Amino acid sequence: MPRIYKPIPGLPPEVGNALSVFNANTLRAAIIRDLARHPEGDTTGNIAKRLGVDYRQVYVHIKTLEAEALVSAEGEAGDRSGQRIQYSIDLARLREQGHVYMRYLLGE
Repeated sequence: MPRIYKPIPGLPPEVGNALSVFNANTLRAAIIRDLARHPEGDTTGNIAKRLGVDYRQVYVHIKTLEAEALVSAEGEAGDRSGQRIQYSIDLARLREQGHVYMRYLLGE
């Protein structure tokens, strides 16, 4: 059974409606948006603080996005161990995936 996430505070109603229409995961959408707004990248802890959720929830979504090559990770001096892993989003890949989805929905 899919998890139901509570709406992200401050979400404009039209965005909330669009996410609902597509049955989108609101937390994953918020993580993607947060990373897009911070192109230099950031840690799961900082992302979680901005979104008001636990960093472990962010981490689960980040790992899925990383597996799909939408997000990349880099630690201090290239080391991925420790707590300072910076995650950043590939905006070109995000746009590409958005276009693919829209073309599918439009029957193209």
